[in-house]
Amino acid sequence: MGAALASDADPALFRKAMGSFAAGVTVVTTALDGQLSGTTVSAFSSLSMEPPLVLACLKRESRTLAAVRQAGVFCVNILAADQGELAYAFARSGCDDRFALAALEPGATAAPVLAGGVAAVECELHAAHDGGDHEILVGRVVSVRIDESKPPLVYVRGQFIKS
Repeated sequence: MGAALASDADPALFRKAMGSFAAGVTVVTTALDGQLSGTTVSAFSSLSMEPPLVLACLKRESRTLAAVRQAGVFCVNILAADQGELAYAFARSGCDDRFALAALEPGATAAPVLAGGVAAVECELHAAHDGGDHEILVGRVVSVRIDESKPPLVYVRGQFIKS
């Protein structure tokens, strides 16, 4: 049995297979000229320890992506298990009051840090790469904060699970 080429993959099956991979839930935030932007992102990973780099993948049409590219900084807010509603709010386009759902904390960059998460990873934009219908942002980590007292929010097969 031969392996199917990526172009032969059924899009619905591909989506279902990727949805079977449990992922942490993050909100990537930035600020540009006083305007706050943010979006829910599950495609996030550490990339390098030396130098400290992370990657996050944002949809090409995302307003947050456009703002990150111009601002040059972003924060990856790793959400806690009790922040599912926040994740949904930042996932919906046109939800203008999303930042009202969480307190903001000061950070090392201009990017908003959402209170109540398990971690915040503040970054300077290091590089951006083509990723099909997404863009792969590589961030150089400039500051990290963690709260190990809370479990992380995890998403799999279309729903949040208790971790």
